[in-house]
Formats: sequence, structure tokens, C-alpha cells
Amino acid sequence: MNPMRLRIRLLRRLRQWLPPGLAEKVALAEPGAGWPGSPLARLALGAGGSGRLRLRLEHGVAAAIRRRGMEGLPAAPDWGGWQSLGRRRLHFKAVRPEGRQVLLLDALHECVWLLWREPPPVRMNRKY
Repeated sequence: MNPMRLRIRLLRRLRQWLPPGLAEKVALAEPGAGWPGSPLARLALGAGGSGRLRLRLEHGVAAAIRRRGMEGLPAAPDWGGWQSLGRRRLHFKAVRPEGRQVLLLDALHECVWLLWREPPPVRMNRKY
């Protein structure tokens, strides 16, 4: 499959997972510094997911968040709302109620991280 077409399909699928106010404000980030290079990786978030994906946040949205804090954040009702991670109010976290997906928003570096956990494998107990 064409790599460009694959990126477009991936972004379309990701936007289905994101809150509606944020879905149109992100784009796939270019490969570069991954999760270990992120300042959010140093926080104890309880989100040691089995998958991570970095998205680029639109400059205007990040600037609004830096200026107005939580008031500049897009609504995330299905995600249980946003929680601030720190006093400067530049990093935020939203968790899905079932706890399988976590959104981390970094307004300073203009990126969003989507972390997820795969469900545990189904165990079948066979008794003969």
C-alpha cells in the first residue's frame, strides 16, 4: 500500500478515537523524538500503555491553551474531562472511562500523545 495513503487512513481512524473538538485540530507528527524524549514520559501517569502515538497540535489551539489554560482546551465529554498535570497548566490528561485510552496534551511542545492498552487475552479454561 502507498505510504501516503496509509498515513491518511491512520489519521482518519485516529480522529474517530479523539474528542470531537480535538479531532480536526491534530495531524500525524513527523518521525522524530519518540516517547522517551517527551517531558511527559517522566511523569508518573499510570498510563503504561502498550501503544503510543504522537500527534501534532495546531499552533492556534496550543497558543490558546498557553494563554487561557483549561478554558482554551477543546471539550472532551466522553473522556471524563481534562485534568491539569502541574502548576503551569501547560500539560493535561484525559482518560476514557474504561481506562484503556489516555490522551496527554502538551501545549508547550504543541503535541498530543495517545496511549492505549490492549485488552488482556481471553483465557479459555477447558475442563474435560
